[in-house]
Amino acid sequence: MAINLATEYSTRLDERFKKKSLTDQWCGHNYDWTGSNAISVWTLEDPEIHDYSTTGTNRYGTPTEVEDELNTYTLTRKRSIAKTMDINNIQDTKNVRKVNAYLKSAWDNKYVPEIDKYRLSRWANGAGLGKVNSTALTKATVIQALLEANAALNNELVPNDNRVCFVTEALAVQTRLADDLKNNESFTTKAIINGQVARLVGMPIVAVPDSYMPSGVEFMIKWKNASADPMKLKQLLAHHNPPGVAGYLIEGLVRYDAFVLAQKANGIYVYAKSGVCAVPTATLATNELTLASSDSGTIKYTTDGSNPKTSKTAATYTAKFSVTSGDRIRMYASKSGMVDSAIAEYVVA
Repeated sequence: MAINLATEYSTRLDERFKKKSLTDQWCGHNYDWTGSNAISVWTLEDPEIHDYSTTGTNRYGTPTEVEDELNTYTLTRKRSIAKTMDINNIQDTKNVRKVNAYLKSAWDNKYVPEIDKYRLSRWANGAGLGKVNSTALTKATVIQALLEANAALNNELVPNDNRVCFVTEALAVQTRLADDLKNNESFTTKAIINGQVARLVGMPIVAVPDSYMPSGVEFMIKWKNASADPMKLKQLLAHHNPPGVAGYLIEGLVRYDAFVLAQKANGIYVYAKSGVCAVPTATLATNELTLASSDSGTIKYTTDGSNPKTSKTAATYTAKFSVTSGDRIRMYASKSGMVDSAIAEYVVA
């Protein structure tokens, strides 16, 4: 006769690791999508300033009507789940299948990381500022790179409050080891208490898993309201004994998106060692402008000063084109599998 040892099935589940959202706190919510799938946002042009004349009838200058730019942001993400819990399986697995706990787990384990990754990708692709440097940052170089990026936002008049710096976990290690932070407790003590890597010039540095950040990106600085990030619908349902199912039908639908606003692209700075297109270059010769991308990417540009990543007037570059003095050309490069470049600007002399 054999000896058959008993096996006990535990009612304690072996649950996966999870993180709360790392991006929620830094989303922009200045626009309301209630009742709409898209919103259109106007921007009014700024006036030109003239010298006042003490003679004539148009002493302030010749008046012209205020023109505007209109950008439309259309929500596209509709992400769903569909599962069942049959009553037989619920009864015969020691009731470890608990529908409410399963719904919470679906949100924490699947939706939250997906939304975080999507937002970081969208923000990076919409950024107006950035730098590509093939040499990875180290503890000796990271603080200077962060300060230079922060200064780039300052030069674009981005408000100092509500800025955040997302760094990969790999760069967080170098940041924590940086002598400028290690030797100054005022940079680190409060940040550690709040679960951050550090604070630099008043800006929290938040570490995200390497897999969350677009490939090759080491850090991203974002002003909170540079984006509009609607969470239009979060619906997680458990239908008890619906037609055709003895037990539960579990369904979920989450509608969300992330948009970098046309006039606030310079509120986001991306620093990468790879994976991001370099900004295009412009060369002027005999009143014709030639654009080039070192990544052999597609270049889109505008000649009216609008954001080429969002503007309806953006054109795809195919050949050199005529320009005149004062034209303001804005351009960026894109390529499949890479993050879009920052926006370059060229003003024709």
